[in-house]
Amino acid sequence: MNRSTHLSFFFAAFANILLGQSNILTEPPTLKSEKHQLDILMVAKPNPISLAGFRPTEWTYEVCRRKNAIGNACPAGHGTVAPYGGVRLALDQGDHLKIRLVNQLPPAPPDAEHAHGPMGDMLADNPTNLHTHGLIVEPRRATRSDGTYGDYVYVLGYPAGKLPSMQDPGLDYTDQPIDYDIYIPRDHPSGLFWFHPHAHGLALNQVSEGLAGIITIGSPDDYLADTPRHKGIAGNHQVRHLTLKDIQILSDGTVLDQEDPEFCEPEPGPGENRQGYCYGTGGSDDSGTTNPASAGKWVFSINGQVFPTIPVVHGQGEVWRFTNASGSRAYELALLDDATGKPLNFQVLAVDGVSIDSGASLQALGSRLKGRISPSYCSSAAKGSAICATSLKMFPSSRVEVWVSSRQAESSSSATLVTRTVVTGDDADRWPSAKLAKVIFKNGRNGGSVTDTLSTYASSSSVRAGILSGAVRISDRTADELTVSQAKGMESRSDSLRAHIASLTSAWAGSSPSCKALGPGHYRRIFLGVPTGTEDGFGLGYEEVDAGGHGVPGTFQELAPFDHANINVCLPLAPGNQPVQEAWELVNVAAEDHNFHIHQTKFRVLAAAPSDSETGALVDNVPVPHGNAGCDGSVSAWRTGGCLVAPVKLSIPFSQVGDFVYHCHILEHEDGGMMAHIRVVPN
Repeated sequence: MNRSTHLSFFFAAFANILLGQSNILTEPPTLKSEKHQLDILMVAKPNPISLAGFRPTEWTYEVCRRKNAIGNACPAGHGTVAPYGGVRLALDQGDHLKIRLVNQLPPAPPDAEHAHGPMGDMLADNPTNLHTHGLIVEPRRATRSDGTYGDYVYVLGYPAGKLPSMQDPGLDYTDQPIDYDIYIPRDHPSGLFWFHPHAHGLALNQVSEGLAGIITIGSPDDYLADTPRHKGIAGNHQVRHLTLKDIQILSDGTVLDQEDPEFCEPEPGPGENRQGYCYGTGGSDDSGTTNPASAGKWVFSINGQVFPTIPVVHGQGEVWRFTNASGSRAYELALLDDATGKPLNFQVLAVDGVSIDSGASLQALGSRLKGRISPSYCSSAAKGSAICATSLKMFPSSRVEVWVSSRQAESSSSATLVTRTVVTGDDADRWPSAKLAKVIFKNGRNGGSVTDTLSTYASSSSVRAGILSGAVRISDRTADELTVSQAKGMESRSDSLRAHIASLTSAWAGSSPSCKALGPGHYRRIFLGVPTGTEDGFGLGYEEVDAGGHGVPGTFQELAPFDHANINVCLPLAPGNQPVQEAWELVNVAAEDHNFHIHQTKFRVLAAAPSDSETGALVDNVPVPHGNAGCDGSVSAWRTGGCLVAPVKLSIPFSQVGDFVYHCHILEHEDGGMMAHIRVVPN
């Protein structure tokens, strides 16, 4: 047991004694790397649990270390964990994350919308895979000699003996365990990431059933610790990981994994307390009074616990690391003082696994995060170099790290962590409000020396100067990492590297479109909308735009649902196989908000034109707001001026070679087709 685990157990036990309560928030079970390797067996399987008065059977990852496994099974007892709330995989830079994934899931349930349509034969037996969300790692396809995958989403793993008769070319299919070997580069940023299945058509179902966990690289001390250059956290401090999940349980105890955004009312009804759940609308009588006996519940948990108590007892305050591991729902988190009802400040430390620039202005950061935080000035003297917020809007896949002081409360010693109603469009989703946790401040305003805010701390400059700007690495599986660079060439491995690059080029030669670098001042425009001929469908479109803002002839791709065989964007690395920086513009022509995410990199949201100064925060997902009533989902409405919508402009560095995707991370939309294929090739 490591030191941080000892501390977590100590704080939990101490809080139980102080508060006399049993539902104290506990940390996810943690598996930490040893000698720069974390080698685990992960079995996706059904698991009966107890949750909010029901005993549903949901799906969990049963996890154990490979050295303890018995074949492809984890032994019962110590060392094997399978929590609904998920596990934490604790890694460091330079580690190998080795996972053997075994699929023991039941067939796709009857309500899985895409498992019984045109792709039914491929999806009915519930194939799965893994994506390490936010990690800047290789999207490597397995080779015959190696047999292990990187963060590659074009592979489907089936239960034993369940290979489909219909198999599309370009995807890998197997009914054997999938072996992953994901190398964490030595210049990878420390931060909070997560993992989840990415089987197109089933992602929402599998995540809604519980299949997700978190990944941490390094420690918050790497960017928050008190050092000669940064006034941060001094001494021991509590770090909490809070994984947000939701699940809809019907009155008979079965799970609705094709989630219904209208399962319950957005706001509570008369007498409805909503401590960790809301009742299904089927549980109300004619007078509008909720009848719990006949209602299902939409349950909102933290680390698998329903309305836990969080004691903030540590003298220096705490770091809270939130992950939205829900499939589709967005949260707007606020910490409300129980005495006054007023929102208390969070100090925002990091977003999507990267610490924010401590010198960023309040206005600039708020603009570039597109409503993800409601920025406010911190109360302490450090307000000139600290960013606070009264609420955090977290679309699916978001991570936000905040500082919570034990002197937080204004008039009382307790507060309630809530999620407010989130509306994503006039005729779109209304994600309901609920209370998520009770927070007890034990020190109070008169209790000892406490840090209200951290004055300064390390910024995201380490990322700008590191993995996203250094020489590109292409692994030939004979070494941990190999540098492919004219400036930094490793002559002793030049023949091996040339052969590896040649094999990549040969494999892609027949299927790649023109992979040309963007011209000077050019950028890519991505449309998010509704494909022609569908009423409620989802798709992406594309065009290249020249320096004058005009579409380049011959580059336009109409809105269309995802087709893995169609490579929508292909680009080469910069000369010398250095990372290439591109400008992208996102235009949402639909009537509802979307949430853009791209694999294998981070990006910076720009305030105006793509050439604007790159200040603010590196993120891996960003909300793309909808426009006016004239936005009917078509590109033509936007071109003719009927759809008025502000585009979202990004600066994206590409440093990983291979095939991956960009998509809306509202998984209902992703499964429905709002995803596209991108390929990055050597120069």
